[in-house]
Amino acid sequence: MTGAALVGLVMVPLFGAFLCAAPLVARPTVRFGVRVPPEYAEAAVIRRERRGYQWRSAVVAICCTAAVIAVVGHRPWWPGRLILVVEILADFGCFWLARQRITRVKSAEGWFAGRRQTVVADTSWRTRPQPYPVGWLIPAAAVIVSTVIIGVVRYPHLPVYLGSGGDRVATSPFSVFAVVVSQVYVTGMWAGLLVLVHRSRPDLDTADPAASLRGYRKALGAYARAGLILLACIDLSLLLYGLQRWQVYPDGTILLPAPVVFGLASFLVTAVRAGRERVPTAGAATATDRDDDRFWKAGLLYVNRDDPGLLVSARFAVGWTPNFGNPTAWLLIAGFIAVPAGLVIIKLVGA
Repeated sequence: MTGAALVGLVMVPLFGAFLCAAPLVARPTVRFGVRVPPEYAEAAVIRRERRGYQWRSAVVAICCTAAVIAVVGHRPWWPGRLILVVEILADFGCFWLARQRITRVKSAEGWFAGRRQTVVADTSWRTRPQPYPVGWLIPAAAVIVSTVIIGVVRYPHLPVYLGSGGDRVATSPFSVFAVVVSQVYVTGMWAGLLVLVHRSRPDLDTADPAASLRGYRKALGAYARAGLILLACIDLSLLLYGLQRWQVYPDGTILLPAPVVFGLASFLVTAVRAGRERVPTAGAATATDRDDDRFWKAGLLYVNRDDPGLLVSARFAVGWTPNFGNPTAWLLIAGFIAVPAGLVIIKLVGA
């Protein structure tokens, strides 16, 4: 079994479980991308659509997992990834269906009619921002330093060519240490993106802003730590690839994705736990959050040219999403695209 096939075998059920549980960690006043007043958080249509979504997404996860098990080991690397894409699209289709039904009932019954809609903000967020967990970058840095040391020690003993077959390249400083360049590149880009997340404004609940802010800070810290652990796991997979290229150990392709799979699984578990902890109890309030559904396209993409915010809390599961109405946000999007694109370029140049 190849490493790519193993990725598909693990990631399909992993993402299936996460997408199935996504409604459980969403804010009570945002259901399937629809803003609702606190007292409607458990309306009949919401309970019905939540059950329906979970049943449908569970069926999707089971079918896609069965499909990837059937093809793994018998086909090229791409069927597993294709099945993962199909699974994600199918689950978002289930999300869209639930959103449409809740929106229709919300509009027909006038859930926000006559309500005082307000927006709350924390003015101390700029003066007392959430501390960036710099210490959690140490594992990734340690992996990079270890890679450099091993590469320096092995370089004089390497053959004239590295790899075999179509992956065979002449031994040179760049071809040998391209792994280190990739690690530094990924670490810098990922750490920088996390800085932007830390500087994004919090999305607070009108009913209890203070408690909402405490929950947001706690969740943000958990996400950042899990994200940096995932980063160290990515660097570790690159180190394993380097060890294989440098003939430190025999072909162990099946081991290459193991650290990334572990890091991603840890990140998803942390996201679900932190998201559930920051969900406040819905109850009566003198005011409600602003009904801003018009700025959310399909309940997933935030487009508001009048909002200077770069990142806002996502409406599906947990996490953040760019404000596509802010031109600066497109630089952030370019950064996300640049991470995998840069790795491909580094590999091509090294070849």
